[in-house]
Amino acid sequence: MIKAIRYNVAMADRWDEFVSQARNSTLLHMRQYMDYHADRFRDASLVFLNEQDKIVALLPACVSRKDNGSIVSHEGLTYGGYILAPLTHTAVVEEVFNASLQYYRNNMKADILVIKHIPYIYNSQPCDEELYFIHRQGGQLIERGLSQAIDISAPLPMNKLRQRCLTKARNNNIKVAIACSQDDWTTFHQLLTNVLRRHNTAPVHTADELWTLHSRFPQQIVLYGAYKDNCLVAGTILYHSPTVTHTQYLAASDIGKECGALDLVIHEVTHDNAVKTRRYLDFGISSEHDGTLNHGLTLQKEGFGARGVCYDIYKITL
Repeated sequence: MIKAIRYNVAMADRWDEFVSQARNSTLLHMRQYMDYHADRFRDASLVFLNEQDKIVALLPACVSRKDNGSIVSHEGLTYGGYILAPLTHTAVVEEVFNASLQYYRNNMKADILVIKHIPYIYNSQPCDEELYFIHRQGGQLIERGLSQAIDISAPLPMNKLRQRCLTKARNNNIKVAIACSQDDWTTFHQLLTNVLRRHNTAPVHTADELWTLHSRFPQQIVLYGAYKDNCLVAGTILYHSPTVTHTQYLAASDIGKECGALDLVIHEVTHDNAVKTRRYLDFGISSEHDGTLNHGLTLQKEGFGARGVCYDIYKITL
């Protein structure tokens, strides 16, 4: 018999220990990561226990900021979903799924559960059981984002445009290195802010938040910078998870663009030892919130040899 209980901060260590051993967890599911913005969300995460009070699954979740009757797994994360141990049987997943629906319906009076399914590339073992049970419950696919990822184990070649930009960067004596100072992180954040402002948007994280997260996960959250005459002109912030390295942010200054600096950064990243120990390099979603595809961004990522991966969101009526 599986029971669902509400997460509380006293369980943080047990939560993170389970996440570190799960078959479909990532850096984003660690409480040390999630809780940097805990003040922005009303947490509704669940911990699932068996009869021996052993954790068998987790569900990172929060109450929707738009609708108190909706639970989202998780509004502050790119993806949520049920976090499962490698040996968890399908029958147990079914119990976990049903226990979550019952808890939110009875204990929180919710009428909607939204699940941001974890893309398959982040799984260390097959882990699509939740999709089956979402379907059986009558869940609906309400949003599908399209990302592009490189299979590091069998990479496709860079196209000619990206190769020309790579040559240009080398001819301009661009140097690529992992940034170690907070000043470099601050400079990159300002560069990123300037780039995104042109598209009427802004970084999800502040400069201080990014530095805090890097300080908490110095080996898993890193800034790869491109330098011209010792000045940062392009870069990417990488999130390392067990099977995937994700480019959380990519940006280049006008000088960086002229020099092809970002192309050299991506090339060096794909040859980095930490990246090569993962199977995929995920560039992130290239579609807009309304589902419209940003073709320019897609072509740029495909130029490095990346191809499509879907990020799906499902709605279940409780």
